Formats: sequence, structure tokens, C-alpha cells
Amino acid sequence: MMDSHHLLEVAGILAAGVLFHSLAYGWFSPGSSRRRALWICLLGLFWGGIAVVLMISRIRTGSSVYVDGRVLPIALVGLFEGGWAGLIAALPAAAYRVWLGGPGARAGVVTVLAVALAAWFAHRWAGGTARVRIHHAFVLGVATFLITAGGFELLGARGRAMFSEMWPSYLLLTVIGLPTLSLLMGSIVERRVLAEERERFRAVLDETTDAIRLVDAETGRILDCNRADCELSGLAREQLLGRDGRDFWPDSPPAPAAERAAPGSSRGEVTRSQGVPFRSADGRLLTVDCTRRVVGYQARRYEIVIYRDAAERVAGDEARREAATLRSVNLLAQAAAHEINNPLAIIMGYSQMLEDRLAAGSEEGGWARTCRTAGGRIRDAVARLSHIVRIEPTQPTGSLPPILDTERSSAKPDRDAGR
Repeated sequence: MMDSHHLLEVAGILAAGVLFHSLAYGWFSPGSSRRRALWICLLGLFWGGIAVVLMISRIRTGSSVYVDGRVLPIALVGLFEGGWAGLIAALPAAAYRVWLGGPGARAGVVTVLAVALAAWFAHRWAGGTARVRIHHAFVLGVATFLITAGGFELLGARGRAMFSEMWPSYLLLTVIGLPTLSLLMGSIVERRVLAEERERFRAVLDETTDAIRLVDAETGRILDCNRADCELSGLAREQLLGRDGRDFWPDSPPAPAAERAAPGSSRGEVTRSQGVPFRSADGRLLTVDCTRRVVGYQARRYEIVIYRDAAERVAGDEARREAATLRSVNLLAQAAAHEINNPLAIIMGYSQMLEDRLAAGSEEGGWARTCRTAGGRIRDAVARLSHIVRIEPTQPTGSLPPILDTERSSAKPDRDAGR
């Protein structure tokens, strides 16, 4: 049987190592390529130091039989951080065993290096730190036990005799202890992955051009928001959180707690609205396009509100309408020019011939000249229709409605006008 005091001491040392590993995630950025090498070296040396401490703090299993857990930190760090971390952790333990000397030094060095190699294979098999599971740790624990047995085999008959007394203790340390420690390490890695995903989500959320806010569907209180929401609302994030979200929507009437979500937006249903009034903190009334959806999570309902200033959409719609109108006018002008210019050329030609045949100063000659002048005005008006670049209506006068001002609509814009 293992000495309970020694066993608790070893458990405390390993727990301290796991705690340091957890804190180290907050001090470094393991995902950064520039800090990855420093991260591996730091953890390797730390867990190597833990292995040396475990070699010193041995566990008594009999009157004169002691075992140590040097292989546990090497296997653990290699499983989660890869082969280089395991190798670096094995070096201090190997160096300390060589310093101790004795006939078992070579076997001890071979054992810790073989465990580091097995941990590297287990890490590759798992597919990375975030994918390590209990079955990977269990298989590595079995491999570590077999490697430890092989290390004692290198000592010959003496080693086999020693291992026959120690194997239950090593079986407990490797096959039971290593998977248990991996559960603790796995929870640390999982929390770090979730924290990184939260940071990425927050970065993406804040860089989104649309305003996004999360509202408690039961109370109407704002639970979260992004940077665009703060800019449109005119309030900092700390000022928005906890406020009643309905205060920003003038057309949103008070509703019972069970109906605080947007009308028609039941769980999972998406409602889209355009041209919704939105009141900012300074009292300005904006027009926004809004999308709402109510989702459920852990017996609570949340409303996701995504909105943006509608000015850009309105300007775009206006530009598209003007472009469509201008295209229609140009098509009509081209058709009119084609239909009018052909007979107009005949009329003006014959008017010129008639004016030349009539006596100068005669009344009939004046009529022909007037016809030719009117034809020229018609020709100029048709030409202006072919060069329309924008829609400029005339001012209504009396009962005459606004009509297209062809002169202003076909005039080139004055580039110096705004200077």
C-alpha cells in the first residue's frame, strides 16, 4: 500500500503544476507563432522541474520500497503540448538521474526519453491540444506503464525483482493517475479555447458595421451590444448595458413581461422592418432598418436586434430610381429624335426652298422664314433631349404641372460651382 502522506504530497505537487499551467495561459498567447517557442520552453522546463521534485519526493509503498512519478509530468505535457515540450521536460529528469549515478542511470534516462516520445505520438494521434480526450490519455498511460516496465527490464534480474513489487503502484500512477490529470488539463484547455473564441467573437462583433444588441426578451434590458450600436445610440457600452431597450424605439408601446419581444417575433422567427424610427441618446430621431429574432437558451429567451441607419439604403434607392427614370427618358428621347428628325428635315428643307423662290420682303417669304426658324427650334429641342444627364423639373405655374426642363437637364454640371 502507498503511504497516504506521500501520496497526498505528490498529488499536491501535480495540482500545483496544473494550476501554474492554467495561469500560464493568461500570461502568454500560445496561439501566437512568435510566442509559441517560448511557451513550449517554459512549460517543458517547468514540468521537467516537477519531474525532478517527484523524483525527490518519492512515495513509499513498503518497508523499503519507493516509487516516484517522474513519468507523469513528462507524459502530461507531451500529450497536451507536443513532442518538443515533452522532450524539454524529460531533459531535467534525465540530467538529475545521471547526476545521481548508480547502475540504474542509463535505464532511467531511456525511460523518460521513451515516455516523451510516446507522448509525442499520442499528441499527434489526438490531432492537437484542443482535441485530447480521455482515451488518448488512457492509451498513453498504458504505454507509459509498459515503458516503465521495459526500463526495469534493462536492469536484468534485479530490475525484474524490483518491478514485481512496484508494478501495482506504477499501474495506479500511470493508467489511473495520468487520465485523471488529463481531465483537469483538458478542462483548462477547454476554458482557454472558449475564452479565445469569445475574444474572436467580440472582435468580429465590434468590427461589424451593423449595430447588434442582445436584449432579455422578458425584461427588455440590454445585455450586450457592439461598437456600432454605441455609435448610433450615442452611449458607451457601460451606459447601454442594463437599460430598457424599448426607450430607443418611440413606436414600441409598453407590453407585458411575457410579450416584451417585438410583435410577431416568436422564438426562432425573424422579423424585418424598414424605416423604423430610432431615438438616440441626444434626442435625434433616426430612421433605421431593423432585423429581430428571439432565441432560447437554458430556459431563457433573448432577442437579437440587428439594425443600421437607413440613410444609405434610402439614398441608394433614390439613386436607382433616378437612374431608371433617366434611362426611360433617354430611351424616349432617342425614339422621339428618330421619329421627329426625319420629317423635320424635310419640312426645313422645303421651307428653305420655298423662301428662296418667294420674293424678298414678301409676306409669303416671311411665313416660310418663320417656319424654317420654328423648325430650327424644334431641332435644337430634340438635340437637347438626346443629351439629358439628369432629371430637372420646372416649377409649377398656375394649373400647369411640373414638366421636364430640357435645358437644365441637358446642361453639363459646373465643376467650379462648389469651389
